[in-house]
Amino acid sequence: MDDELCWWPARQVARAIADGQLSAREYLRALLARIDRYDGALGLVVTRNERAEAEAAAADEAVVRGDPLPPLHGVAMTVKDSFATAGLRTTGGLLPDFVPDEDAAAVAGARRAGAIILGKTNLPRASRDLQAYNELFGTARNPWDPTLTTSGSSGGAAGALAAGFTPLEIGSDVAGSIRIPAGFCGVTGLKPTFGTVSMYGHVPPMPFNRALPDIAMVGPLARDVDDLEILFDAISGPDPWDRAAWRLSLPPASRPRRVAAWFDDPYCPVDGEVRAAVEQAADALAGTGVAVRATSPLGIRLEQSDQIFRKLIAGTAIDDISGEEAELIAAGMRPPTGVLGGEHVHQSHRDWVVANELRTRMGLRWRAFFSRYDALLLPVAPNTAPAHDHRPFAQRTITVDGRARPYWDQLVWAGVTGMCYLPSVVVPVRLDARGVPIGVAVAGPRLGDRTVLETARVLARALGPIGRPALGSGPSATPPEGARRELTAG
Repeated sequence: MDDELCWWPARQVARAIADGQLSAREYLRALLARIDRYDGALGLVVTRNERAEAEAAAADEAVVRGDPLPPLHGVAMTVKDSFATAGLRTTGGLLPDFVPDEDAAAVAGARRAGAIILGKTNLPRASRDLQAYNELFGTARNPWDPTLTTSGSSGGAAGALAAGFTPLEIGSDVAGSIRIPAGFCGVTGLKPTFGTVSMYGHVPPMPFNRALPDIAMVGPLARDVDDLEILFDAISGPDPWDRAAWRLSLPPASRPRRVAAWFDDPYCPVDGEVRAAVEQAADALAGTGVAVRATSPLGIRLEQSDQIFRKLIAGTAIDDISGEEAELIAAGMRPPTGVLGGEHVHQSHRDWVVANELRTRMGLRWRAFFSRYDALLLPVAPNTAPAHDHRPFAQRTITVDGRARPYWDQLVWAGVTGMCYLPSVVVPVRLDARGVPIGVAVAGPRLGDRTVLETARVLARALGPIGRPALGSGPSATPPEGARRELTAG
């Protein structure tokens, strides 16, 4: 029974704690026992909060007193190690000894909702890769098949959910970093409309830096859409600097009636198994009475989108590449570096402004498109989950229908909606031929987060569950060679 608790939805856990049927301490201990049993082979949870037991005890005492209880009261959870946690080590994959005095805004929101932060999850150095590994903690491995990546950068987050180590997670996403891991690990994740959740306290940039990057967003991950929305409600809202004057009031959800489906594109071809998943999702929605039409958005070309995206996203590399390095790249004396738009780090401000204007015009086309459709189904990435590959980014490839494609292609489908600030939810659809999940993205209009969530909920219910990974047998039974695991107190 203790292990089965680890699979309960967060809302069920919160109700059981509030009703006195389950204690917060019992639930925390069940999660920690499962982490102890299985995480040595996976490397997903990298830091534990030694104060979590005392926090769970305080939550139980509040129930006994009859205090008013918030929606996630007593629910233990993990957060991606890019979020500052007061008194608990926050590395961002590169700062081994940084212990912040303040919570990131999203973490503070989760705590206000009653959640207990039990630990932090693995990620790539500075969240700058599509595979979650770093020199401090080693590699995050996919619970469905540890020879495969969880993707990144929120790879430890998605993997921990899939493994039953946590019911909720907070991730971040600039180029698919919530959505692709959710798709590869068989969980749900929301990249919200840009600006609806504060980036304050995220590493990088250095924590509590007011100059926050374009496109990047904080968002929730969970195992179902209902939990996803509860956590989104908890963490969304204005930046702490703006709370004196701003409030967030998103339009209410509309039940989907008309949904478009974008299955493939010659610029970034989609693997047959991925396309089949998008088709299955479209058929499942149609089976609920939704009118589903195969079409791509008028005036949105994937190739043009990708070129704009590369220029805009180059601004996020400012912490990684010095001005001197950028000049060497511009002079052809050094190859472009980094995963995110490295070939454009030397562009002029005018170049960026032109790209931004093109993005704005594309946003108007998206607005017109979503005046006719409630949501859009599209691939999360063109490929299924690949094997671990820690070579330089430019030397890696992915496989699409048996053919090698550039590793960057994984970002193309995420970029087309993300760079225009649109919300997108990933829903697990099916398992591939290897038994590894494939997810599908449900995107919608800017600020249409609740309708996107509702569409994802309708889709998920129509599809049904994909099952759980079988841990403790096969490749996951023993730690892989070279695996590193470091769990410490805050």
